[in-house]
Amino acid sequence: MWKKADVSANVQKLCRDGYPKLTALVMANAGVENKEQAEEFLYSETVHDPAKIRNIEKVSEIIWDHIYRKEKICIFGDYDCDGVTGAAILYLMLKRLGADVIARLPDRIYEGYGISMEAFREEIALGTKLFITIDNGIKAIAEVEEIRRQGCKSIVLDHHQPGEVLPNADALIDLWVDGETYPFHELTGSGLAWKVACYILTMVDDYAYAMELVDLAAFGTIADVAPLIGENRSIVKRALRQMRSCWYKREGIKALYDGPLDRITAEDIAFKIAPCINASGRLEVRGADLPLLLLLEDRSEIAKFLAERLTDCNNRRKQIQKEWCARMEKTAEEMIERGDKVLVLFADGAPSGVVGLIAGNLKEKYNRPTVVFASKEDGNGKTIWTGSGRSIKGFHLLNALKTCEDLFLAYGGHELAAGMSIPESEDVLCELRARLNRAADYLSEEDLTPVTYWDMEITEGDLTQQLYDELKSLEPFGEGVKKPVFKMRMHLLPKRHMVMGADKSHLKLFCENYSAVGFSLADKYIRSELPEVIDALGYPCENYFNGKVKQEFMLIDFEPVTENE
Repeated sequence: MWKKADVSANVQKLCRDGYPKLTALVMANAGVENKEQAEEFLYSETVHDPAKIRNIEKVSEIIWDHIYRKEKICIFGDYDCDGVTGAAILYLMLKRLGADVIARLPDRIYEGYGISMEAFREEIALGTKLFITIDNGIKAIAEVEEIRRQGCKSIVLDHHQPGEVLPNADALIDLWVDGETYPFHELTGSGLAWKVACYILTMVDDYAYAMELVDLAAFGTIADVAPLIGENRSIVKRALRQMRSCWYKREGIKALYDGPLDRITAEDIAFKIAPCINASGRLEVRGADLPLLLLLEDRSEIAKFLAERLTDCNNRRKQIQKEWCARMEKTAEEMIERGDKVLVLFADGAPSGVVGLIAGNLKEKYNRPTVVFASKEDGNGKTIWTGSGRSIKGFHLLNALKTCEDLFLAYGGHELAAGMSIPESEDVLCELRARLNRAADYLSEEDLTPVTYWDMEITEGDLTQQLYDELKSLEPFGEGVKKPVFKMRMHLLPKRHMVMGADKSHLKLFCENYSAVGFSLADKYIRSELPEVIDALGYPCENYFNGKVKQEFMLIDFEPVTENE
């Protein structure tokens, strides 16, 4: 079902301030209310003074003390892109300052999220005196206390919501802790790591090197789906400008990204770079170490080797994800037929690192809250079932999980996504399925009907260079700044279409002055008997190939138009 998106009252206000309708629409949807905010949205790359962050001076003092004493520092990050890039920023900063530093990332398969007792005890045995957590730690109450009992110090840098009790770290920064003095709270772990690096490196007049680390902060910001507003927007803008320049130095990214860096966008980072950084951590034991090595590598040949491994791993991840989604669809459809409004499935044999991706795909296909479990071993070698959930607007997943907390070994998350683990038990899984469906009983058929929203109706004649340029001026697009979706009637050249991709699932259509591409739409076009006129939803984009720029329209969906229409 297609629907026109609601139009903010601020669109007309911004149009009166002199902005074109499309620009006003994108900015209003991003929360821009007046001309001052509009100018900041369009042109600003301002970042705040890191000295405004509460406790950052204490963090700096502890780090400098351990550098001067030549005591070993262990950075403890996370296995996702934000945690990997945050760890890379801190590692490069500390190495630059001459610190004795190592970075340790948790193993997603056997250790799970966050710092574990076993991990830090191993590092203490190897001589660590200071632990710095990044992208985790705010809930590690017992672990931080044990670090203190072992005679070591800890710094917690995290961006997740704190609990009622804070860890007793020697210094703690989390911008969501009550009383924070920093003016922007939406930094991710990598963004927070970058601010700490900026603060400390400025003390030795090395702010220029801190600026070179901004690309890593942008990768984590985009991959963690943080809103691209305020300082996050500035971070991404600075990173894109750096990456598009001829002096960009990050050999690992130059090897990993197969497109022209001088044209790179935030969407390229989201859909091409970030998935590769995440892939090996999802599938392999200690897999997150591989992308970390890539980000730290400055030798081009070794970077190419590491990038090839990551690319291969990401291709394997995509294939596994596709196969498991196909396997789960029949079960999901049987559940829907019997009346389930929440899909709770067990993917027996699937890697635990991909269950969140499978849940996301099924949620998109059926527009139902979806939780997918897989089997794994915990840190003690005991088999548990670990799950990941994705939800729809109108069903607060975390609140629903709270009504089932007696079933979980652990759980956490927010309104639209969550993770959890349960004992290895079909009975527990069935009980969870029953309770979540009771919690979703209020969802109507309308709530569960997939809807694609569009923002503006245009004609083929509106696909001018001016429109393409206006869209580029509104970048970066991402969370909180959605690319506008256009509705347009397309007149196709007769008997000219292509199916593409290894499985021939993608579609390319040809019009008089442009072409259109639709992922996973080939089957629909063939079943529609190759219509020559269609109503399409999508957006204009430019395709760069062999040094040439071609204007295209990216299809999201289409419907054939009959002769009478």
